[in-house]
Amino acid sequence: MARRHKEEEETEINITPMLDIVFIMLIFFIVTTSFVKETGINPRRPEAETALPAERANILIAVAENGQIWMNKRAVEMGQVRSMVEAALAENPESSAVIIADTKSETGSVIDLMDQVRLGGVYNISLAAELP
Repeated sequence: MARRHKEEEETEINITPMLDIVFIMLIFFIVTTSFVKETGINPRRPEAETALPAERANILIAVAENGQIWMNKRAVEMGQVRSMVEAALAENPESSAVIIADTKSETGSVIDLMDQVRLGGVYNISLAAELP
């Protein structure tokens, strides 16, 4: 009696649909990720007992002790602030700004900076402070 040899079928797992799903998920996470923006310096913020944690702002501006202004990890001149704020506002029309001023920075330079931000079209401006 001759034995019949069963034709062995090679079974393969088709991973194409799984790869499609992985790539779609990757694209989803890249698109929905909010990137942390930094000013480039870390000034000493003044303390305030009434300081409240605020929602994240799209525009972060730092003022150093010597009055130097920092945005997007580089020092900028006061005249450049308005155009940079306008560009950020074009990317996100609901932008808000947070000014992180050093405790020893001059009030006049902070007020001038706030004027430039408002002239750029952003009216939701906050000043950063620390809890004591």
